[in-house]
Amino acid sequence: MSEMSSIFDAGAFADEAEGSHTLPAQWYWDPAIYERERQAIFARSWLYAGPAAEVAEPGSYATAIVAGRDIAIVRGRDRVLRAFHNVCSHRAHRLLDGKGRRSVIVCPYHNWSYDIDGAFKTARGIEGARGFDRRAAALKEVRVEILAGLLFVNLDSGARPLAEIGGAMAREMAERCPGLDRLTLARSHRVETRANWKALVDNDLESYHVAPAHPALAELLDYSTFRVWEHEFTTSHIMAGAVGDNRAYAVGADDPVQNAIYTWLWPNTAFFISPGRNNLAVFQMVPKGPELTEQVWDFYFEDAELNEAERAMVDYTCDILIPEDAGLCENVQRGLRSPGYRQGRFVVNRANPELSEHHVHMFQKLVRDAVLGAP
Repeated sequence: MSEMSSIFDAGAFADEAEGSHTLPAQWYWDPAIYERERQAIFARSWLYAGPAAEVAEPGSYATAIVAGRDIAIVRGRDRVLRAFHNVCSHRAHRLLDGKGRRSVIVCPYHNWSYDIDGAFKTARGIEGARGFDRRAAALKEVRVEILAGLLFVNLDSGARPLAEIGGAMAREMAERCPGLDRLTLARSHRVETRANWKALVDNDLESYHVAPAHPALAELLDYSTFRVWEHEFTTSHIMAGAVGDNRAYAVGADDPVQNAIYTWLWPNTAFFISPGRNNLAVFQMVPKGPELTEQVWDFYFEDAELNEAERAMVDYTCDILIPEDAGLCENVQRGLRSPGYRQGRFVVNRANPELSEHHVHMFQKLVRDAVLGAP
């Protein structure tokens, strides 16, 4: 076996979780694996890009970095939502920054201009360019869809619709959080973690570690009620809020959300609806290198001004829960470099899903299939 082919060997990883080892440690730090994932996974998947409310009106736009690419998302005068590579077709300067409203998109470098539907409009002195093709100079479009009031972009023009992939998950979330798609982005939090993105997803998809690692979370939620299920590219975990005091934050008896539902959308976006007033936390694990991940957290509530319990919820998440998980993942990342570890075993206990890692296996199988099936 050549050195390159051995890198992509999944070892004792198997299709059935009960008989499977985890993905090899090398898959969490090897640059060749990372580069394959960028092309085979992130360039072909639906990735979170912010709140849809920012582009609700004609002429409104928002910008995002999706799979390492600058993207502009614009609502046209015809009210159609479009997304483009945020780059001028003249000399590749970025066109738009942040968010706002425009009637025309004008490049700040040489003043080439585009309609908000992406069509080329004008450029100074262009008359001297022999055979200039106005249609070829239009902005290059990418896929964009809205799910649960959130924007998602996919760089693959042939990708399956997001509604087909995540629609069932979004409906399950909406059942437990009335007005989910009308919530307001109230807080954002960004932090880098020195671990591979898959280590963070692995950690997110199981609750086996909650009792020893998250004491306040174990008080907030009643894990004896823990249930899990999955669709083709999503997972869901639900449990009731615990009765009585806890070290996380207060939940009122009359609050509309009494059950927590934690869901995940392939490949790297998690959603947390927690006990309290209507709320949603979006957690995206953005790879920045083979052993570096940016945690992107956006907190949505009924109002931009939070009440005391909501502020406590955000503070608990940012100051306690996120650092607890980051410490676990960074510790794992160091261990994945050890010659004393190659592949572990999944704990699979479907009758007691609080202690089961079969959703981690589901995720790793999707990774394996994407990496090994890439052209």
